[in-house]
Amino acid sequence: MTKLTKKEFEILRILWESGKPYTVSEFYSAHSDLAKPTIAKAFKTLTARGYIKGGSFVQSKTNFAQAFSANLTKEEFLQLRKNQLSSSPNLLFNTLWKAAPDKDELLDDLSALLDKYRKQSESSKKEQ
Repeated sequence: MTKLTKKEFEILRILWESGKPYTVSEFYSAHSDLAKPTIAKAFKTLTARGYIKGGSFVQSKTNFAQAFSANLTKEEFLQLRKNQLSSSPNLLFNTLWKAAPDKDELLDDLSALLDKYRKQSESSKKEQ
């Protein structure tokens, strides 16, 4: 599961909350705080990643446009994220790294934590 940008997640959230399909133009009309090209690109990306799906074609003023809706519920999305986070030390580390104001301090803390757990693991092996 690829991490979503803030705008992609916002679009997905709106699709969940509305429960209805949108064309790019309809979405822009209802949420003009996002640029129309941004919405179009996000719809394309979210579709490619399987988060939304294209449905029926709707006639607009001058042509037909495809309407898009969420392909999974918010709960399904959150469960996927939870499963990914719990099974990926690399993702967890990357999240910590991006959020850390002092990278050296983070590395020192993680090193100390790893040493602590190595010692506990060695002790439990000796006891067995």
